[in-house]
Amino acid sequence: MDENEVVEEVVEKPKKKKKSFLVRLLIFIVVLGLIIVGLGFAFPGLLWTRSLGVSYTAADYDSMVEKLNYVKDEAPIEGLESDYEYVFGDVVAVDVEFTSEELTAFFNYNRPSYFAVSNVEIKLNDDGSIEASGQINVDYVLEEFLRGEFSIAEVEEEIPALGILPDKVNIYFKASGSITNNSVSPSVESVSVQGVPIPSKYVNSSEAISRVVSGINSLISSHNAKTGSSFESIKVEGGVLKFKGIVPSSLERIRIE
Repeated sequence: MDENEVVEEVVEKPKKKKKSFLVRLLIFIVVLGLIIVGLGFAFPGLLWTRSLGVSYTAADYDSMVEKLNYVKDEAPIEGLESDYEYVFGDVVAVDVEFTSEELTAFFNYNRPSYFAVSNVEIKLNDDGSIEASGQINVDYVLEEFLRGEFSIAEVEEEIPALGILPDKVNIYFKASGSITNNSVSPSVESVSVQGVPIPSKYVNSSEAISRVVSGINSLISSHNAKTGSSFESIKVEGGVLKFKGIVPSSLERIRIE
């Protein structure tokens, strides 16, 4: 073997090793991707938000704000809610109906980066029930909805299947009920967090229903105090949401210097 053949052999070995490594890496990535996709389909809501089959466009958002006679500024893309002063316009009376597409668009378009929920999908059913999925900030639920009564550790202790909760979780629920004169009367059928169904003994317990009612009513009260709104009647009928009440005519968010 002459000197040139030796050099070629030495160069060829690293090339073969490198190629072999790249092949194994690609195979690993493909297998990992298949596992992730498989888990996502096997447990909807585990790795991404559960799809409810509701498609929407910017036109649906425009339709909803037009029905509300609502003028809204462009949402902030940075900072916290506390960095902005919210200025609402005079209230107007409305009596309108919204579709699943309009509601879904309203919760996704023109929303600030600090908004507590994202990737929201809302489906209104003919039987009067409503389904919703999305990603929600855990701290918001614990602090605003449950008013700081529980910690993440306590939630995981009661429901070990949830594991260690991240800052934001994928959530799905199906419920029915209505809001009359700013007070909710709900009936919760099912709830899942990160694709894990919450046992019915928690969902349907009198304590759970009481906390849901208390939490929603508290949010309504806080929202109305800030905006001047009032909800006379909100209910799902025939696959649409019927809304009657008073809402602000505009919103402007001013950065606090």
